[in-house]
Amino acid sequence: MLAATFFSVHGEASGVLLDVSQGGAMLSASPPPPIGCRLLLERQNFEVPGIVRWVEGNRFGIQFEDMISEEEVLALVSKSSANNDR
Repeated sequence: MLAATFFSVHGEASGVLLDVSQGGAMLSASPPPPIGCRLLLERQNFEVPGIVRWVEGNRFGIQFEDMISEEEVLALVSKSSANNDR
């Protein structure tokens, strides 16, 4: 569980990155963005655009606009950055 920020038409919000793959991610936030919301996920100065595909309670899943590489997945989940707790 890693801190993340996301930006959408609803503004800036903080959440927790629970899972990530090359095609998308699962996050937790209160309140979560609505299904269909386009957003920009940011973590450790890495940004990836996506769209919310499902919401269940405070958890939601986003599909990335484009698949990301394994290296980009590792950059999202890396704990080595000083910005980890943003």
